[in-house]
Amino acid sequence: MEEAMNQISYWYQQYYGDGFFLMMAIASYIYLYAHAKKERKRFLYPIALLVFCVANPLLYFLVFHQIIYWRLFWVIPDAVVIAYAVTKLVQAASKMADKVMVLTMALLFLLFNGSNVYRKGGFTQAQNPEKVDREVKEVCDFMLKLEDAPRCILPRPFLCQARQYSGEIRPMYGRNVLGYILDANEDQWGMYYQIESGQADYDFIFRRASELGYEFVVIYEWNEVEKSVPGVYNYQEAGLIDDYRIYYSGNNLSAAEPAPSEQQDRQ
Repeated sequence: MEEAMNQISYWYQQYYGDGFFLMMAIASYIYLYAHAKKERKRFLYPIALLVFCVANPLLYFLVFHQIIYWRLFWVIPDAVVIAYAVTKLVQAASKMADKVMVLTMALLFLLFNGSNVYRKGGFTQAQNPEKVDREVKEVCDFMLKLEDAPRCILPRPFLCQARQYSGEIRPMYGRNVLGYILDANEDQWGMYYQIESGQADYDFIFRRASELGYEFVVIYEWNEVEKSVPGVYNYQEAGLIDDYRIYYSGNNLSAAEPAPSEQQDRQ
């Protein structure tokens, strides 16, 4: 139980950072509890129950240690509570000047105690409305031109993005091979290991892909594949998009436009 408490404390510190946001949230809870009595039952008490469950060492020991724990903090609406408390403060001020001052102080506090998420390394600016890497979008578009619901075997950069881009994409595996909640089966583990290996067994990859009915195999461009191997299992190189080489076993290749990288090569 002590270990559970230590883990909860660690993730709270990781999630809330230097504590300024948490301090403002706590101050907001206290203010609302004292000055918004009508909201206690329908607003504050349910939040207190959520906090009790999320920060419960017994639940962590029994359940939460098996999942990505810090994501549970998302259910605690700290940002909403802060916004609501500031709104109530502005409403409570009698003069317009006081209202402006309260709002300005709150905004300045958040501004100067916060940080630009793009400087932390965990976020990057989106390259397209779907918020996926450009090359992932182009590879997915290429496959979708050939098949309505392409069944595919993909490298690691696609695991979190292919299905985000289109629900019609049918990858062999997803984040389960990275240990996210659901377990991967033997075929998924074996294929993912080979795709990511610097010395992949491409005879295994194309043979198993053919047996399981996957039309597409996407591999890293720098990996060398013996030219005769894909053809043995009815695959042919269909496109080269940046760092990814696309192999296809279907019959619709003539209907597809050249991949962007291919167009550049021809020019």
